[in-house]
Amino acid sequence: MRGDILLFLGLVIVIGGGVIAAVILLWGSGGGGGSGVCDRPLAPLTDSEISQDAFQAEDDGLTRVIDTASAGDLPATQKTFFDEVRSFTYDVDQPLREKDEELARELCEAVNSIEEELTVNQRADRVASMATRIRELIRDAAEALGYARPGE
Repeated sequence: MRGDILLFLGLVIVIGGGVIAAVILLWGSGGGGGSGVCDRPLAPLTDSEISQDAFQAEDDGLTRVIDTASAGDLPATQKTFFDEVRSFTYDVDQPLREKDEELARELCEAVNSIEEELTVNQRADRVASMATRIRELIRDAAEALGYARPGE
């Protein structure tokens, strides 16, 4: 009897582990990072000017996002990101794809991840590191489009 219970529990663990592994594989190929969205150019959210000054303003906004997130002020971080930063990342997507499609896709995926972190998980420490990565990608995008790297 005891052996039957152990065998049953062992089977439950193996089958459950298989189901969990399958869910992780399916989620990883189409879920978490929004990569399907980033396979195509994003529609601009505004009519942001793509210029040296615009890249500098984006860099400055991302610095504020990093600073407020590092201070643990999630509401200020959310406001700064969604009011000052997000639109430009969408608006620069199309011209960037014309010059460097992989960089545009990487920026898109990074922005989708930080949007999820800001709205779902809400971990300010993660947002700070994610915003730092986006700032580097924006600087790379400026160079790819023929502008000087902002913030340097």
